[in-house]
Amino acid sequence: MYFFMPSGIPRGKYVVYMGLTKATWVWIHSRAGILMTIIIVVHLILHWHWIVYTTRNFFRKRKEKTEITEICEPL
Repeated sequence: MYFFMPSGIPRGKYVVYMGLTKATWVWIHSRAGILMTIIIVVHLILHWHWIVYTTRNFFRKRKEKTEITEICEPL
């Protein structure tokens, strides 16, 4: 959209793109960014238990033997 809506107002006219002025697009853009940030924070809060469990599980050293190791070990 930057190429379609250059900065400034040319000769006192409003730049309109898809029926909305640049000021309206800026307002929509800022509100959408705020809304997405809120949604991401809520998402992280709701799934915090899973994030912590998966991170601990990922970095934990595996001392348990898998089925394949138990089968191949006696050989």
